Amino acid sequence: MHIEDAVSFIVDFVGKPRATATNSDYGYDVYVPNVIAVYLAEIEKIPQHLVRDHPRGRELTPIFFDATWELCRRGVLRPGVPNSSNADNRGFSATKLGKSWIASGALMPIVLDTARLSELFASLSGRLGPGFLQRANEAARCHVFGANLAACAMCGAAAESIVLAIAIAKGGNEATVLKTYLAAQGRKRTIDGIVHGARAGIADAFKAATDLLSYWRDEAAHGRASEISEIEAHTALGRLVRFAQFASGNWSELTRS
Repeated sequence: MHIEDAVSFIVDFVGKPRATATNSDYGYDVYVPNVIAVYLAEIEKIPQHLVRDHPRGRELTPIFFDATWELCRRGVLRPGVPNSSNADNRGFSATKLGKSWIASGALMPIVLDTARLSELFASLSGRLGPGFLQRANEAARCHVFGANLAACAMCGAAAESIVLAIAIAKGGNEATVLKTYLAAQGRKRTIDGIVHGARAGIADAFKAATDLLSYWRDEAAHGRASEISEIEAHTALGRLVRFAQFASGNWSELTRS
């Protein structure tokens, strides 16, 4: 089990609380022993009457505590019960920001394992190129260390690499593509050239993804102080993953002359 699996389960648990009739939650939104018990019953199909003392629960305990710590670090959870700072070391509550984020439906898998993410990026780089791989990996590393503005900027840069890789594969001449891209309105002209002739569903999805990630790149380019938060950085990274998978999965249509 990876830590991001535990994080995703905890987020789902907060968004859709499970009844724990036989085990008190002591007022916490997330009481880790209960979360583990629910995970064992729902996911690993261990009989309910065995989950509390099952050896598998002891194996998973460090992973789930690491996951709750990551969610605390990201501002989604905090130690203690709601409206109080009293706590033992096994219970956590959702923050106001965390509740809003979960309620908004932001339940995409949370990216924490950089090694696993690097493997994904590497698998896509055959088409999307080494420039994409370098920038995407740097975005992931910035995200892990809390450099939120840098993570968003690198997400934008990685998305830009995707656009250029597709445009070059479609046009066949790197110098011409770069000249167009660097000219006035070059990004828009390049994107319009990519989606020209593509089905509406493909074209609209591609343009939506590039519009979002271009925002992060543009935000970072200005000299003013930024208020980009960790959750925004996480969102940018998650959308970069989906954009890269979409571009690779629809490569033939996007690069068709």
